[in-house]
Order: sequence, then structure tokens, then C-alpha cells
Amino acid sequence: MTTEPRTRPPARDRDRRATVLATLFLAASAATLAYVLLGGHHDAVELPADAPSNAARG
Repeated sequence: MTTEPRTRPPARDRDRRATVLATLFLAASAATLAYVLLGGHHDAVELPADAPSNAARG
């Protein structure tokens, strides 16, 4: 046996994990914002202009 102490493996870097999660969140937010601002999803059904809204019906 050697008398040298065993070295512990390096601990995972919490700051790196937080940075990766923040980057993913920022990318998802930016993609969602771009999708909405550039037109996004359009429903194929269009109501006539003189149709009462759901709020008016009660």
C-alpha cells in the first residue's frame, strides 16, 4: 500500500449546470417569441365580422 492519500474526483460544477439550464431556457424563450412575432400558428376557421363574441353571449 502507498502512503499517499487518495485524491477525490472533482465535484460537478454547479455553476456550469446552472449556466446550461439558463441557456436552454433562454433559447426556448427566444424561439417562442420569434414564433409568435413572426405569425405563429393560424387557425383555419375564421368567424364572420358580425358574429357576436363569446364574451357577449355570456
